[in-house]
Amino acid sequence: MKSLAMTAILSLASAIVPLYAQTVEVALVETAFDGAYAATRSSELVISGVLDGLFDSGLIGTNSRPVLGDRESFLGYAPGSASVEGLIDYVIVVLAEYGQGTPVPECSYRLVRVRDGKELARGRVPVAVPATTSGPEIDKACSALGSAISAACGGVLRGVSASRRKYGYEEA
Repeated sequence: MKSLAMTAILSLASAIVPLYAQTVEVALVETAFDGAYAATRSSELVISGVLDGLFDSGLIGTNSRPVLGDRESFLGYAPGSASVEGLIDYVIVVLAEYGQGTPVPECSYRLVRVRDGKELARGRVPVAVPATTSGPEIDKACSALGSAISAACGGVLRGVSASRRKYGYEEA
């Protein structure tokens, strides 16, 4: 009997308050440097930090593997048919720039709406200096970069979500 009552309450609530789940993809472009394997590992940790932040904000996150590129490929990134077909709403594009022999990148990011390719936000996160050169400290610094990117983009995404609920459409 309790489960029937709970089902009725949830059904009524969902009919009154529309639910919107936003799906965000993280695409990372990394600059090439001497230690390609280390860069990819650090880049994966940056992605993980972004995804953790999105999850903590109640958003659905997904990602693609890091790709080698440069600033032009970062600035020229446009969501493709895979994003559209994958029902992705937004893409956070990250450029991870590695200095000579540094395992922690400096990151730039762009938040792009898939529907029309409009850039909603852009910024830069400085290098997070690890407390020591040990592996766990480097891992923490890379994850912290991702969290900072997620926090910056999360504010914009919350604004878009609020306007969608208030006005019944999406406008940034």
